Amino acid sequence: MKINGTNFSLFFTILFFISSLQTIYFAQDEEENKIELNSITIVGNNYFSDTELENVILSKETSGWLSKFINSFSSFGSPASYFDSLQIDDDISSLENYYKSSGFFKSKISPSYKLSEDKTYADLTYVITEGDASYIREFNITGLENLVPQFYEKIINIITIDSAEQYTSILLEENNKLILDYLKDHGYYLTQNSWPIVEMDTVANVVDISVDFSLGNRYKISDVVVEKTGEGANYVSKDLIKEITNINPGDFYSYHDLRLAQVRLYRTNLFASAVVTGVDVDTNKSLIPIRIATEVGLLNEFSPEIITIHEDNVFKFGLGLSFIKKNFLGDARKLTISTSAAAQNIPQFITDFNLESDNIFGFADGRIILEQPFLFGKPINTQLETFFTLEKKQNDWNANIFGINLNLNFELSNYTYLTSFSTHLNWQNSKYVYQEEYRQDRYNDLTLVGSQEKNRTNTVLGLFFIANKTDGLLFPTRGYSLALLTEDGNSIPLLMSEIGGYNFTHPAYYKLVLTSTMYLPFFEQGESAFGFKFKFGNIHTYLGDESDIPLNQRFTAGGSNSIRGWGVNELAVPDVGIPDNLTREEIENLYRRKITPGGFFLFEGSIETRTHLTKTLGAALFIDYGNAWDNANDFRFDRLAVATGFGFRYYSEFVPIRFDLGFKLYDPEDRRNIFTRFNDVGGFMKNLEFQIGIGEAF
Repeated sequence: MKINGTNFSLFFTILFFISSLQTIYFAQDEEENKIELNSITIVGNNYFSDTELENVILSKETSGWLSKFINSFSSFGSPASYFDSLQIDDDISSLENYYKSSGFFKSKISPSYKLSEDKTYADLTYVITEGDASYIREFNITGLENLVPQFYEKIINIITIDSAEQYTSILLEENNKLILDYLKDHGYYLTQNSWPIVEMDTVANVVDISVDFSLGNRYKISDVVVEKTGEGANYVSKDLIKEITNINPGDFYSYHDLRLAQVRLYRTNLFASAVVTGVDVDTNKSLIPIRIATEVGLLNEFSPEIITIHEDNVFKFGLGLSFIKKNFLGDARKLTISTSAAAQNIPQFITDFNLESDNIFGFADGRIILEQPFLFGKPINTQLETFFTLEKKQNDWNANIFGINLNLNFELSNYTYLTSFSTHLNWQNSKYVYQEEYRQDRYNDLTLVGSQEKNRTNTVLGLFFIANKTDGLLFPTRGYSLALLTEDGNSIPLLMSEIGGYNFTHPAYYKLVLTSTMYLPFFEQGESAFGFKFKFGNIHTYLGDESDIPLNQRFTAGGSNSIRGWGVNELAVPDVGIPDNLTREEIENLYRRKITPGGFFLFEGSIETRTHLTKTLGAALFIDYGNAWDNANDFRFDRLAVATGFGFRYYSEFVPIRFDLGFKLYDPEDRRNIFTRFNDVGGFMKNLEFQIGIGEAF
């Protein structure tokens, strides 16, 4: 039989159609024969939550009908999950290993399942007998007998495993890493450790752990080779790059020093990229050459900026411009000149610089900053700044502030408790003009004749200590941090007045601010976090009148990093009424003392849970509380403002960007419940604050 081209094409098409129908039919038939996994029930688990254990096993509960329906015609939703009895053994193995990793070596898993009458669904149950956890009796390390004695003692001190502590594989891994990192930071470049030997005494529920280390030779740096490319390569010398890294031939190799050198290079802002590595190890002579590969960027930069601020229930819009001169006068100095302005009405604000004006509001700021990575040949990051700020706050006050700041940030050696230490010396002159409406509102509409202007000079010497013991800077999930700010106000001019014999009229005081954060292991490490923050502050005046302490040195609360149901600095010491039977002189004294907002005692805190929705997007729920008082004796729990809300995060390559919605859950100035306040005209918006921030709130 002869088949022409047309008949052949028709025959092939019919054959293909029949084959496709068969494929669809058998696929549907196969789908119909599958049994969906309706539920997974875990019984007997006390140490781990159901969710944590369900994430360990391969079996998964099937999705809801809506999710399956959406997934049937789109990439959204989730497909059905099916029961596979062959996965049960794998699930049991995964659960047993997971329990063993936390010291439950005698745990037992018993599975069972039940099919529906039509055999379309299955319910899977795992009954867990956890048994008792095992604790560490001994942790022995060998192979370090030839180590320098002070190094060996330091290693013993940094080990976090204690006897009678519950065994976990994570704890063991962390300590092995601590030991290896310390050795590699002190020249032992090729140090390795054997697989830990864990001997179990299942009767006494204790384990003995042994880890053997292969120490190897101690390596020194043979040479430092600098490679530089980029548009500004001709303007930055290789000697300067070597000076910044502070790595020299003859030094013992330290991985910590290499990372620190890379941080120093980036901190100068001279380099688009900088990589510091050890290459071509000479094992015979125990030498390592160091390679510094850099790409030098442009040395002059103009940076425009768009500013948006939500404050006083309105959005302020502004512009900024900065000029950066890198390697200014050599030695990696950086000169920054910047200016910015933001207001509801920018043209009117810029053209009307009358400080007494009360019909416009916003701010204008100009700054000159000189920064260098060294001081007296030591790696002390030094910043000298002078600034002038003009602020007009609607219906409250106008201010101009001029100041000079000197900040010194010291590098700390590795393996110290503190992770950051800095000191600062600030001189500032501020002039505040309080508007008539604000003055009368603060004193129950009583007209006062006292001066509406306050001019102050303040000199502050401060120290700032940080101990960050969390597991990450951008998204911590475990650990804690402590930060202590100590400042002394005006002791230097007071001392100079004693020496010079002139009258000192400003207050002398000290200021303490302690901030503590902690992250608890409520979630599996990595994707979610639960933490809380406490913050205490106190200002004590030991000479002069505390009312002359300027506003920006006092405590206020509210804003994106504080109590998020209130605006920036919106929570201050409550408005003060005028007591009866006061003389005019007493009223004037009260006015002079209380006209400046802000308190001298602060207590606030936050509770927050965060989670990653995707790699770059996250969400958070929070409760914030706190307030400011005139002094610690005025503290009252019924004066604590409480806010709650939720927010979203965008995790960029550098820092998280926050968008939070905060609601006034309890307002000490309006103690009606939140639903009653919402029923007021515009009540919902009055009790809502939209906050934008850089980095996490804590």
